[in-house]
Amino acid sequence: MEEPLLQTIRNPLIEFLRERLKNRSINVTSQIREIQAQKIAYTNKEKFDKLAEQNPLLKELKQRLDLDTDF
Repeated sequence: MEEPLLQTIRNPLIEFLRERLKNRSINVTSQIREIQAQKIAYTNKEKFDKLAEQNPLLKELKQRLDLDTDF
């Protein structure tokens, strides 16, 4: 959730939770984490390269069978 959005709804959210759960000690805190963006493979070559990173034997199989990733 984005921090500015949380700041705008924080107080009503806390009051709602406290009332519904009948617990006045409930509080809402936020934690900011950086998320690594993953590159998405679109072309057949990019997809093959990504799979070959996970399983290097695919490159050997491709060479032995003389396969082409651009079809």
